[in-house]
Amino acid sequence: MVPIIGLSDQTHVTNFSGDKKAWPVYMTIGNILSHTRNSPAKMSVLLVALLPVPQKLTGESSRADETQRQINAHSLRPVFDLVFGPLHYVSH
Repeated sequence: MVPIIGLSDQTHVTNFSGDKKAWPVYMTIGNILSHTRNSPAKMSVLLVALLPVPQKLTGESSRADETQRQINAHSLRPVFDLVFGPLHYVSH
């Protein structure tokens, strides 16, 4: 079995069409030495998805903010299942 590491961090996408941000989702193999994995020249990390940043909480009401939290949480799980689902280990 090969360990897989998923990485993500919000990043600024462009200055030309507004203040756009996204969450890139990267994947790498877990048994690569960290100094190799963290070196951009080694190209050991693969971009597998680029997720939009969810809406900010409005602060107008706690009910609206809780609803938005629920939407954000329920939206991410299916995306990660789609991205990482094919990696699911199946024993024969």
